[in-house]
Amino acid sequence: MESKKSILKQLFTLLFVMFFFLANSQNTFIENKGQFPKAVISKTNLPSGALYVEKAKLTYAFYNGKQVADIHDGLATNNRVYAHAYSVSFLNANADPNIELEEESSFFENYYLGDKLSWASGVKSYKRQIQKSIYQGVDLHLFVNDDKLKYELYLDKSANEKAIKLRYQGLSNIKISNGNLVINTSVNNIVEYRPYAYQIIEGIEVEVACVYHLKSNILSFEFPDDYNRNYPLVIDPVLEFSTYSGSTTDNFGYTATYDDFGFLYSGSTSFGVGYPTTLGAYQLNYANAAGGTDVAITKYDTSGTIRIYSTYLGGTKDELPHSMIVNSADELFIFGTTGSADFPTTNSAYQPNFSGGPGFSPSGIGVSFPDGSDIFVSRLSTNGGNLLASTFLGGSDNDGLNTAPKLKFNYADEVRGEIDIDQNNNIYIATCTQSTDFPIVGGFQNTNQGGQEGCIVKMDNLLSSVIWSSYLGENAADAIYSLALDKDDNIYVTGGTTSALFPTTSNAYQTGHQDTLKADAFISLISSDGNQILYSSLYGSPAYDQSYFVEIGSTDAVYLFGQTKASASTLVQNATYFESGGGQFIAVFTKDLASVLRATVVGTGKGSPDISPTAFLVDVCDKIYLSGWGSNLGGPLSTLNLPVSPTAFQPTTDGNDFYLMVVDDALTSMVYATYFGGSQSNEHVDGGTSRFDKKGIIYQSVCAGCGGSSDFPIEPNPGAVSVTNNSPNCNNGVFKFNFDFPMVIADFNTSWVGCDTNINFQNLSTATTTINYQWNFGDGLNSILENPTHNYAQAGNFTVTLIATSSGACNVSDTITKQVYILANSSDTITSIVKCKDDLIQIGLLPVNDPTISYVWSPATDLSSPNVSNPFCSSSTSISYQMLLSNGSCTDTLTQNIIVPSFSLDAGEDTSYCNTPITLQASYSGATDILWSSNINFTDTLSLTDNLTVASIAQFYVKVTDGNCDRVDSVRVNAQSINFNLTGEIDLCHGDSIFLLVENLMPSVAITSYLWEPLAITYNADSSSISSYTDTSIWYSVKAINGDGCVLKDSIFIQIFDNPIIDSLWLDKDTIFRGESAYLNVKTDDSFVWYNLTSTANTVLVEPIQSECYAVEVFNAYSCSVTDSVCIVVLDVFCNEGGITVPTAFSPNEDGVNDTYFIVDKDGVVIDFKLEIFNRLGQKVFSTTDINIKWDSTYRGEKLNPQVFDFYLELKCVDDKTLFKKGNITLIR
Repeated sequence: MESKKSILKQLFTLLFVMFFFLANSQNTFIENKGQFPKAVISKTNLPSGALYVEKAKLTYAFYNGKQVADIHDGLATNNRVYAHAYSVSFLNANADPNIELEEESSFFENYYLGDKLSWASGVKSYKRQIQKSIYQGVDLHLFVNDDKLKYELYLDKSANEKAIKLRYQGLSNIKISNGNLVINTSVNNIVEYRPYAYQIIEGIEVEVACVYHLKSNILSFEFPDDYNRNYPLVIDPVLEFSTYSGSTTDNFGYTATYDDFGFLYSGSTSFGVGYPTTLGAYQLNYANAAGGTDVAITKYDTSGTIRIYSTYLGGTKDELPHSMIVNSADELFIFGTTGSADFPTTNSAYQPNFSGGPGFSPSGIGVSFPDGSDIFVSRLSTNGGNLLASTFLGGSDNDGLNTAPKLKFNYADEVRGEIDIDQNNNIYIATCTQSTDFPIVGGFQNTNQGGQEGCIVKMDNLLSSVIWSSYLGENAADAIYSLALDKDDNIYVTGGTTSALFPTTSNAYQTGHQDTLKADAFISLISSDGNQILYSSLYGSPAYDQSYFVEIGSTDAVYLFGQTKASASTLVQNATYFESGGGQFIAVFTKDLASVLRATVVGTGKGSPDISPTAFLVDVCDKIYLSGWGSNLGGPLSTLNLPVSPTAFQPTTDGNDFYLMVVDDALTSMVYATYFGGSQSNEHVDGGTSRFDKKGIIYQSVCAGCGGSSDFPIEPNPGAVSVTNNSPNCNNGVFKFNFDFPMVIADFNTSWVGCDTNINFQNLSTATTTINYQWNFGDGLNSILENPTHNYAQAGNFTVTLIATSSGACNVSDTITKQVYILANSSDTITSIVKCKDDLIQIGLLPVNDPTISYVWSPATDLSSPNVSNPFCSSSTSISYQMLLSNGSCTDTLTQNIIVPSFSLDAGEDTSYCNTPITLQASYSGATDILWSSNINFTDTLSLTDNLTVASIAQFYVKVTDGNCDRVDSVRVNAQSINFNLTGEIDLCHGDSIFLLVENLMPSVAITSYLWEPLAITYNADSSSISSYTDTSIWYSVKAINGDGCVLKDSIFIQIFDNPIIDSLWLDKDTIFRGESAYLNVKTDDSFVWYNLTSTANTVLVEPIQSECYAVEVFNAYSCSVTDSVCIVVLDVFCNEGGITVPTAFSPNEDGVNDTYFIVDKDGVVIDFKLEIFNRLGQKVFSTTDINIKWDSTYRGEKLNPQVFDFYLELKCVDDKTLFKKGNITLIR
């Protein structure tokens, strides 16, 4: 039984996938029908070589691919090509194992080369080869998974794993380095990465330590801790490719994405001519006129050995790519920012003209926007040769860049945001804007509340219309970094905010802002029509927190990945795997954002972030993947001491690398972690997002090799597009890393629209173990074949479902559903849609990946486009549309009816209330149900009839529905004979007093009493004003009652901002003489201004002429300020014998008293000094210009006898005063 076997799985670490492999990469093993040597069972083509499979033996043959390329290109000086072959034999294995070739190709090849005896026809290829009983109880399996060649050794209970030995022959240099097997041939270098071993025990993956052992070129496996021999064992390294872009000019990495076939798309910036473009690319030439940046886009094949296309994209000023996504037609969408008024746009662009904004330059990323910035969104064709759609998006201020200082924690955090796509190929953009006139269409928040605001935009696939857009934020800085679509196309968005009043919903997990100085994270769910916030919560601690990515799990739980400075385990909930003080958080919310199911912090535990997040995934089994970079570039990030797996692809780091990590869904263990990067340069990205696909493969863009290094890990080498950094500084590096966990992913391809009723289905499903298939063709018929052909009995639209099942996969099965339409030059109907009057809905068919299909709608009235499969309809009345659907050979006429129910609702005129309850009466028609509520979201129910009795002053809302559509109206109940304004200064600083005043707007009826809250306030009942003090932001409210007994309540929010801090203010000298100077110093992180000084520096040299005090005012962005001062005493200078002592005698008797002669400066005012002493013969016996030097009565080394000397003294004091004196000195012994 399979469950009783142990499995040894080993990976060929050369990524044996070429672009021409894609068509049949699932059928790799070419059978031998005489066209190969007799011992060969099958052959597999490799980049610059081949693998020949024999019984219990593998033979590799490689040649120098560069020499072949040079010969082809006419660059070679001779036609010599070097080659090298080596073999891997299973030592002491069964010499004649039973051979099985499985999963035969539907095509064949003919070989008519050389001698006719070696001709062969009808040669088939196979997906899997098995050699049975290669050792006792051991089977060898060779197969292709995800375009990668692998072998496995299956061991049953009788097998002895110690018997498995692999002899490498034909090699002079083979060694184990960092746990990997490193093979050096004369034409290439090969690395077989360390095996990753695990067992599935009771459904839980348990890692098993496994290492290579090499002796005399014989390789075996060892298990240091043994393993549980009652369960299967899997040894499985990681797959990846990586390459430089090949650019010869500076080339910064930003963003990467993928398509369904595993191609990698990279987005970078190029600083000049030299980025390698391909023939037929949309923009072959560098367009920037100032030596700045153009966007550079490259599509790589699955192996990283071929550029599919490569193009510039830009105008004459700077551009930056933020995020990319591929639609169902394999067309690439790029979202970024531009400063070019001539950035390429298309004729149908929603916004064809550049709006720009104030000039500015983001720090450190080599760009400037002298005319401001707009967002751009562009769509490239599958081959990269055509710009299918492109538009600006922005207002009159700067758009798309996060420039808020308190939200920029990491280097290049300006270049955040994300683009995504739904099943109808509609485009979603999550970013931020400074513009108060950003193009807002039908959003839930139509105004910018101040400063930088988050914004969300939904556009059609043609980029010709905004379906809806909205701001998201409040009174301070807000930025959206990531988004995720749920199954109903509602949108989760996440990011950072400094707004104390950021919009949250009543049931939110966290409604209050936690950090008044820095950022908090937020997560919000926006309705699919953009009309309302369904749920919204803050998330954070009293320290810095921001959320950079959001994903949705298999049970609709919402996962966040971000950074934190939260202390210890503040954010940890229901998790046993965490690192106290970890700087990266993972939080799992319920879908309504009302509670956190579990949360953890990971990292080194230093109390601050280690890495800048770049990609995030929750896979089909809810394993959690994250990627980020740590580097000293622009901040304190580092990958040093981050935990890695024993079998990490790269177990060591220089602190400046990428870090990849996988955590289990329960947050109980780290599944896998590794570093990735070189040993010299600081790997990073200059902003932007990269992506994991749903199989857990990461497609990562990197700014690599900065400083001109070529130390980025390259695979395959040779063979990658570029194995070296060809620029003088940075190169866009990319890598594709496959964690290869056991999961099954269902997918298929076919002709989606056509005339033929006989349809071939190409199965694209993947798994690491055998897959079983269940097809439902939508006409009542089924199949279990892998690649079935189905004959439909009639034309029409059919929904095809594929269920892929693999018992060894963590998710066991996966299901995918797609539509097939068979044309018959006939008429048919599409399901009618009920549309509410003011809604914007999408009609028609889902888009397909076939550019030959045409669509023509009539009438075109109220449609966003008459030539797409699924236009938006805005008709306010019922209407019938016809669509001509054609593939050029057949054309069908499809009719779709749009039904708009007729409603009427009137909540009545606004009214007023004082003491007696009143009844509100609504009138309506065309609806079946009615509901009154106190709020626009209808979260409470006040009445289910057409009338409502109220006894309060408020706005009341009424909604009617027929089960499909709603209509809402409202009525205002005002205060009768009472109205007032509650006024006061609402933005205050710590220490300020609060003064609030009630202004009676209806003075004919006096207000007789007031009830103020909070209740702790002291006031008189008839007090129309209060003075108070608070050190925290707070709501104040007042309820007023007038002479008629009418009551009205109002409230006001008082925002208390922190005062700036003066760390210290000091003088280096607090007392000086007139003419001297001193240094005045202030230390603060806030802005400041000196009183009565023109300098703006922290340290100022002052030279007062009298005693004086100096004051400094320190202030912050909230206009809060503090003042401090420091004083200096200025003394007058007396350059005379009152302050300068001139002795007339001394007695050098060596008794310690009056032994030397010197001048005393009591006040320290002497700045120039000269003293000369002469004997009676006129000889100068002593002189000095240093007042601190003393005369010891010696001359020329001899002590002088007692006598009288003459002296001359000249000195200069501060303030330019002088003293001259001469006289006698008596030496006494």
